[in-house]
Amino acid sequence: MRRICAWGFVTVALAAAPVLAQPQIESVELGFNGRFLPGALTPLVVTLRHRGPAQSFYLEVSQEIRDFTERSFSERLRMSVSLAPGARKTISLDFPIRSVGVPVRVALLAENREITHTEIVVRERWSETPITLGLAVGQMPSLEPIAPEKLPKRWTSYEGVSRIVWGRLDPARLSAEQRSALLGWLVCGGELVIVSGENWYEQFGAAQPSVESAWWALLLPITNGRVVRHHETAWLEGDLRPGARVVVSAAGRPVVWERPVGQGRVLLVALATLPEQLPGRSPERAPEGDQAIIRALGALVVPFPAREVIGGLLLAFVIGVGIGGMLATYRRRISLGIALAAVALSVVLFQYQHRPEFSHERYAVHIGVVRIWSDEPIAWEQDWYGVFFRRSQDELFLVTADSVRAVKPGLWAAARPVGEVIAEIVSPQTRALRFRSMRDSVRFFSAERMAEPLVQFTVNEAVTPPQIRVYNRSSAVLQDAVVRMGQELYRLGTVAAQTELRRPLSELSRVSPAEWLTSLPEGQRMVWQQWGDMNASPALIGWLEDGSVWAKTDREARTVLRLVTVSGG
Repeated sequence: MRRICAWGFVTVALAAAPVLAQPQIESVELGFNGRFLPGALTPLVVTLRHRGPAQSFYLEVSQEIRDFTERSFSERLRMSVSLAPGARKTISLDFPIRSVGVPVRVALLAENREITHTEIVVRERWSETPITLGLAVGQMPSLEPIAPEKLPKRWTSYEGVSRIVWGRLDPARLSAEQRSALLGWLVCGGELVIVSGENWYEQFGAAQPSVESAWWALLLPITNGRVVRHHETAWLEGDLRPGARVVVSAAGRPVVWERPVGQGRVLLVALATLPEQLPGRSPERAPEGDQAIIRALGALVVPFPAREVIGGLLLAFVIGVGIGGMLATYRRRISLGIALAAVALSVVLFQYQHRPEFSHERYAVHIGVVRIWSDEPIAWEQDWYGVFFRRSQDELFLVTADSVRAVKPGLWAAARPVGEVIAEIVSPQTRALRFRSMRDSVRFFSAERMAEPLVQFTVNEAVTPPQIRVYNRSSAVLQDAVVRMGQELYRLGTVAAQTELRRPLSELSRVSPAEWLTSLPEGQRMVWQQWGDMNASPALIGWLEDGSVWAKTDREARTVLRLVTVSGG
């Protein structure tokens, strides 16, 4: 009996060994303490454990969704993972949760074979409105407390967050990645509220700011901050920074200061408690976004040659050679003319078939908007792609972006992908889209990223006349550039790639905004009317264009048109 039991234990151990050697999904953390905003990118933290030999896998996050017409589609994000023997690895990524009624699926794949998976039910803690996070503050209604170490390291993770309330916390505790992510979120339109007063010394860490907290000092609306006592209450005072303003006062003292940061803002409260009502923002025109770009991309003429035209020319060539042969005996001059015309037609066809737009298999139109602020170290880049395909085949489309998604040219589901598209994270700023193209079809994609400013712009108003300085750090020519000073526009012209240009303002020709807008080509005018800004001054407006970017490695032709705006200076 003992021998039978021993052999049974051995059999069970041998059967369980391969299973135990496979990697396991230990845990999955979703959102901010489990809360998330549907439709927005949501941070996911996946912990893996591996007891087998070193191996590479694919980690895939997906959600299968069915709309009201009973058509299904899926959102899939995939990244490569290498696991050493006995490793325990934590992976953080951002995933858009489109529906709260369908679980999110996390799976490990090896050579397209699923090893293990887990499902997360998301119907419990979703938020109807953008989330407000609280750092080192007391319990407040509609506020989600979060520990500093839990703050994201990517700006895209903040997509579902509208406001952060900052209390007694030293900003030096944030890592460089967390600081960069927070700044990127602010530039995109986030709102940071700092409750100060008696919290001031905890927020600054010391009387003199350290290297780790210097970034914090640049965000604040005031300089030379100091705490005073007013009726037994700790009160913050300071000197107003240029560009900042007082938005709430009481008894002649500032209560709330405001400083714009990109498209967002920082609110500094002079007390350790929030006012009953914070000042709201002025309403902005909601951009149509994807729909406007998709209409522009869809209206463009694709330079692929029509098969009917090529077929007709080839047929004319064959008929011309046949008629020339028939008339060769009777009318030599006519037959010779037809033969020469056929030869000329064949030369034209040969040259035409070797043009890039004929030999390439796909054609991509890239329209982008680059927003740069002279006093910020990063720029916000939004890009849209319309990709036209000549034949049905498996496609790999590489995009430089922090986040990318397929979009549908519909009114009710602009953010929903068409067909099966797998977004693969190749590197921190590179995404590979894998999908199946259809013959003579078009796909649309949207991408966003934070990058270093590719154009630097300053105006020295201390001299007469004011001196303009523009440094084009990009590899493309900055075209049709104009400078805005007050309500006036001045034509700057072209700035070559990797070139610095200095001009006195008096040498530039003046043009009215109406005349300048009328002079723009239709495509540029549409992009400007949708995403342009005539409020910033001084400002630089220009275009990065390239009508013939031929990528021979992946047989793709691409046309690029990007609006560049640089405010401040």
